[in-house]
Amino acid sequence: MPQTSFYRKPKTENRKPKIMIVAGEPSGDLHASHVAHQLTALCPDITLFGMGGDLMEKASVTLDFHIRDSAVMGFADVITVLPMFLRKQAHLKRCIREERPDVLLLVDFAEFNMPLAKFARKHGVPVVYYIPPKAWAWRAKRAQKLAKWANVVAAIFPFEAEFYRNAGANAEFVGHPLVDFAQTPLSTQTAREHLELSETADDENTPVIGLMPGSRRSEIQHILPVMLRAAANIAQVYPNAQWVLPLAPGISHELIAKCQHEQNQSGIQIPRIKIVEDATYAAMRASTLLLVTSGTATLEATCIGTPMIIVFRTASLNWHIVRSLTPLERSGLPNLIAERDIVPELLQTELTPTALTDLSLDFLQNPQKRETQREALQTVHAQLGTAGAAERTAELVLDAAKSL
Repeated sequence: MPQTSFYRKPKTENRKPKIMIVAGEPSGDLHASHVAHQLTALCPDITLFGMGGDLMEKASVTLDFHIRDSAVMGFADVITVLPMFLRKQAHLKRCIREERPDVLLLVDFAEFNMPLAKFARKHGVPVVYYIPPKAWAWRAKRAQKLAKWANVVAAIFPFEAEFYRNAGANAEFVGHPLVDFAQTPLSTQTAREHLELSETADDENTPVIGLMPGSRRSEIQHILPVMLRAAANIAQVYPNAQWVLPLAPGISHELIAKCQHEQNQSGIQIPRIKIVEDATYAAMRASTLLLVTSGTATLEATCIGTPMIIVFRTASLNWHIVRSLTPLERSGLPNLIAERDIVPELLQTELTPTALTDLSLDFLQNPQKRETQREALQTVHAQLGTAGAAERTAELVLDAAKSL
């Protein structure tokens, strides 16, 4: 791998390590907070600072910026917040130059974090990139750039680590962080009892259907109306079906209620939907079938083992740009890992109430089809590695700090 000469700080005895951590979205905040906890456990006198959210702050990370206004989706959304991003980026670059952390730990959020990796490398600060850009999906040349800028790429998929190694990076497969916490001790029946769903649920005649329309406001606006119309159709066939919607962090009851009200106002008879908070995995375990927006939630469902249908829709401009840049034939992470279509996908114009209704009924009326998918999901789960991704990443960070 080509090396760039850079300044090294002189070694000093008993100097407390100082780590700068940058995450830009709720999922990055979550994963970074787990690494921060492990860093503190491994090195109690460590100093942690950077950009993140409430979870990182609770993990003893001093925040220069909070991410509450950073989570965006798609190119059109990015344009509206670009000036704010550039100001934050400039400030963090000054921190790298003036504070000179022992290691810069970047977590996901590629468009924002890649320039920071380049800047840190130029100024002699080692870079560990956890959950690196999905260069294997689109814009493959980013892997070659990151190979020059990052000391270590902490990959969360085995094929991802291999992809980055082939690009010249020092890549380590640390395992997927979801393996550690995407689990529940509840059985299907006890999960239903925990959520106070009807005791009559039996999968075949009175199924439980989980709705997961996404964790961003724009996803709710584009996807939930289609789910609600499909739910109304399915309820005509399964009038006793039960519906549960685990509320994603950052999504309000009011936004969900607004979507429901709009559909009811248009004459659609939406079935009663139980909205639950802080019970995502219980809702997944309780469900006979999940209708889930493409993204991390599909891997959470994989770990829980619940059959699903993957859906996605965004603004037309975002969709056309993404499709022009990505060569992938699949969108869902379980399908990408399996390298075959084990979970059906309805994307963009394919996602209509009729298509989602027909596909859902097909799965609800064919238990063997659900079981076949469940077995395939178990195989994908095994490929995500073993528990301990955060600890392994923390060890990589401390090793990079010791190399100075």
